[in-house]
Amino acid sequence: MIKRLVTHKHAPLLLALLGMLLALPSVWTGWQQDDLTLRFFLLDYRDLEGKTTSPFDIFAFLNGDPQRTRKMMDIGLLPWWTWEDIRLSFWRPLSGVSHWVDYVLWPDSAALMHLQNLFWYGALILVAAVLYRRFLGMPWVVGLATLLFAIDDAHGLPAGWISNRNALISALFGMLALLVHERWRRGNWKPGAFLGPALLLVGLLSGEFALGVIGYLLAFQVFLDSGSFRQRLLTFLPYAFMAGLWLVFYNMSGYGTEGSAFYVNPMSEPLAFAKAFIRRAPLLLADQLALPPSSIVLFLPSGVVSVFWVWALALLAILLIVSTPLIRRDRMARFWALGMILSLPPVCATMPHSRLLLLVGLGGMGLVAQWFVAFKERASWLPNAPAWQSLARIVLITGFVAHMIVAPILLPLNAVSPASAEPFIQHAVRSAPVGPELPGQDLVIVNPPNVYYAHFFSTVRAINNAPVPRHLRVLAPGSAQLYIARPDERTLAIRPEGGFLAFPFDNVVRSDAYPLRLHDQISLTNMTVEITALTEDGRPAEARFRFSRSLESESFKWLQWKDGKYIHFDLPPAGEGIVLSAQQMF
Repeated sequence: MIKRLVTHKHAPLLLALLGMLLALPSVWTGWQQDDLTLRFFLLDYRDLEGKTTSPFDIFAFLNGDPQRTRKMMDIGLLPWWTWEDIRLSFWRPLSGVSHWVDYVLWPDSAALMHLQNLFWYGALILVAAVLYRRFLGMPWVVGLATLLFAIDDAHGLPAGWISNRNALISALFGMLALLVHERWRRGNWKPGAFLGPALLLVGLLSGEFALGVIGYLLAFQVFLDSGSFRQRLLTFLPYAFMAGLWLVFYNMSGYGTEGSAFYVNPMSEPLAFAKAFIRRAPLLLADQLALPPSSIVLFLPSGVVSVFWVWALALLAILLIVSTPLIRRDRMARFWALGMILSLPPVCATMPHSRLLLLVGLGGMGLVAQWFVAFKERASWLPNAPAWQSLARIVLITGFVAHMIVAPILLPLNAVSPASAEPFIQHAVRSAPVGPELPGQDLVIVNPPNVYYAHFFSTVRAINNAPVPRHLRVLAPGSAQLYIARPDERTLAIRPEGGFLAFPFDNVVRSDAYPLRLHDQISLTNMTVEITALTEDGRPAEARFRFSRSLESESFKWLQWKDGKYIHFDLPPAGEGIVLSAQQMF
């Protein structure tokens, strides 16, 4: 049945529709997480300097300007522990235009914005189908590779999250560049010599994801192109020139990352990037070829992550053993394998996550489809050794379960996964016990389970035309038990169990390369934070929050998180303390 479906003459269109259908539940999830930030800017709100944000630059979140960062911290858009020189700034002008189109044509319809994502995902599957047809040829293998790509659970989040649309667009144009390059080199389609590099540039102007296609272009030069080494090099140079031109402008214009534990800049931190690649690449490859999802590292202690890293290495070793006969025999398999590996470095610059695997999956699914068909049809060149055959059967069954059963179940779940934050952002903000006096108050949230989500408070209220606090102060992560002392009328001392900056999302705006030190002070309007103790690994163990007046002053509004919502926080009397139990998100 599967073979008949994937070899049908309309299979590419049917499989594109299948992928879109699996991601369709996202249409009803509304605006989630970073969508709210984009919505704030694209609804013609003003930035901190009073200027309207250009749609070409909506992904330049933090530009490395310490004065601007301090303003954002003071308003309450960033945590008090943010490194003031942090840079999280991405140049994705064409993706920005796609969001601008949303807000010109249907600004109040999240559903239509999601449908635009699904359109890009369907187009991506169609281009993948054409690529597989030109590279693989055999209809059964082509159709299976397209099916595996279309239902890959790793694609759920980019397809279902409006803010992640840039990954779809940049991957699409990157794959188009590879397609026209193949037509030029193996089909003598001369326009491809100019169109290929141009498409790569369009991809790069849509997002950094397109860098991954450079890996496939290199693999093509090694295994599939004809001519001398010099000729192959000359055909690759236009792509290198376009990527280099983009990279020079990117860096000279101040785009890039610095100071975040979520990102490592390969240009300014080569050694740190090399270490990150060694840690992250096996997890991403294991995610692509089997299980588990690499995003679990965001929620696990480092010791447990190390266990999964060892598992990933063992899994990859087994897959190498069973795939070696195919890779030795077939240059196309070698192309997919090398392209897949060479597409990894760009996505290893950030924390592992399944959503990063769009281009990695192109080669991964091509290779899996070739191996599956060869083993299923008992190709004569496969080893007959009983041990190899037994291991290959285990891999076949595991792969079938992972890619044909688990993946299509997880894809729609991943597509709607951004909505899992809604109870902690939109619902929490709407139900917060605040009144019309809020614009004249500093809102202090003591223990949100996720500090990152808590800082959306003012953004959500502004989007909904509700009064916003004068300043927002988020004190400590409520996911740990908090020991709170009140030494005097104006001061709280908070000691989280395990210390501050213990969770991955707390480190988005400050990496351990820029630690807070004992007695460091962060001065914000009406509040100064002092680090009064450190953990054994150098993180803040305790922070003292001194306010400009008595904590009972009407200029402050106090909230805490309890049982899934914000409630009023009862301050302890001066000279006493309380313990707040850990608040779990799930």
